[in-house]
Amino acid sequence: MLDKILNYLKYGNRFCGIEHYSSNGRDILQLCVLKQSKNELNIELAAKFETTEEASKKLSKNQHVVLVINTDKVLSKTIESEQNDALKNVYKAFPNINLDDFYFEVLSENNTHFISLCRIDYIESILKDYSEKNIHIIDISFGNTIISSVKPFTNSRTIHTSNAITTIKDSYIVQIKKDEVEPNNYDVNGLTVSNDQILSFSAALQGVLKNSTTKTNFEEKKSALLNDFKQVRFFSQFLKLGGLFILVLLLVNFFFFNQYFNKVNDLKQVSEINQSTKGQILKLDEIVSKKQKMVDDLLKSNGSKSSFYCDRIMQSLPQSILLSEFNYQPLLKRIKVDKAIELERNSISVSGASSDSDAFSKWIALLEQEDWIDKVEIIDYGSTASSVSDFRIKIVLSNE
Repeated sequence: MLDKILNYLKYGNRFCGIEHYSSNGRDILQLCVLKQSKNELNIELAAKFETTEEASKKLSKNQHVVLVINTDKVLSKTIESEQNDALKNVYKAFPNINLDDFYFEVLSENNTHFISLCRIDYIESILKDYSEKNIHIIDISFGNTIISSVKPFTNSRTIHTSNAITTIKDSYIVQIKKDEVEPNNYDVNGLTVSNDQILSFSAALQGVLKNSTTKTNFEEKKSALLNDFKQVRFFSQFLKLGGLFILVLLLVNFFFFNQYFNKVNDLKQVSEINQSTKGQILKLDEIVSKKQKMVDDLLKSNGSKSSFYCDRIMQSLPQSILLSEFNYQPLLKRIKVDKAIELERNSISVSGASSDSDAFSKWIALLEQEDWIDKVEIIDYGSTASSVSDFRIKIVLSNE
C-alpha cells in the first residue's frame, strides 16, 4: 500500500506515451494516455497531432511522457550475434560510427539484436521543443524497439506499427522490418489498440511497468530527465499539500470562531452582497447598452436598398450558377467590444459555383450593364471538379 501511495505521489495515475514519427515528409505526434484505476489500465486518450503545442493542450499539467522517436532521422539495423555487449554490437552494425555524435539503443532478443541510433543534436532539439511546451520527457526510445513492452500481453505473432512490421516467434522478436503497413487492431490484455497507436501505447505501458530491457549510451541523460520531472512533481505536490494544510487551518478557525459572529456582521455581509450585486447589474446594463448600440449601428449600415440589389442579382442569375454566399457591405474586420464596426461600403460580395463558364461570363457582362453597378471584379474563379468551378466576385455599387 505504501509503495502505491509513493508511486502515485511520484507519477500520478496517468501515464503518457508519444510516438514522434514521420509521414509524407511531416512530423506526426501519436499520443496515448493510460489511466490507472485500482489494478486496471484504460486508454483515456489516443490522438494524433502535428505540433507539440497542440499535444500539450490535451495533456494535464506536469504530465510525464515516455517519448518514442521514430522519424526518418533514426537509423536502424538488425544483426545476428552471440555477443551481448551492446557497444560491440553497435560497432558491428555501424563500423565507422562516431558515438560522440550519436545516442544508440539496443534491443537484444536471444541472438538477434535490433540497433537504432540518432544524432544527439537532433534529439536535444526535440527535447528542447517539448520542454518549452511544458511536456516533461522522462524516458526516450528509438525506432520500434519499445514494441517489446507489449510482447508479453498479446497473442499476435505479427504486429504492424506506424512504419514497420514486427514478427514474434517463440516469445522472441525475430524481425522488425520497415515496410508498408496495414491498418489493424490488436488485443493487448483486453484493450483494443490500433497499429497507429501501438508504439505510443507501448511507451505509456513502459511508464507504468518500468519493464525496459534495452541498452543505451544515454542512461545519464534519461536519469537527468527523470530527476527534472521529479523536482517539478515534488514542487507541485508540495504546493497542493501546503494549500490543503492552509485550507484545513482556515476551516478549523472558521468552526471555532463562527459562534462569535453576531447579527451586525450578518447585516454587514448582506449589505456588501447587495452593493456587489448592484455593481454587477450596472456593469451588465452597460454591456447590454454597448451591444445594443453595436447592433443598431450594424442594422443602420444595411439600408433598404439591400433587398433591391439582392432581388436584381437573383433575377439575373443563370440556372448553371448556384450561389453559396451573398454579403452586402461585408465586414472588413471582426466585431470587437468597444470598437467601431468597419464595413466595406458600396460593395457586395457574392460567391458560389458555376457549371457553365460561358453562362458565367454572360452573367458578369449583364451585371456590368446595370446602372447601379460601377464595376464587377472577379476575385476568384477555379475548378473544384471536372465540370464545376467555384467563384467569388465583388460588385462595386455606383450609387449607394
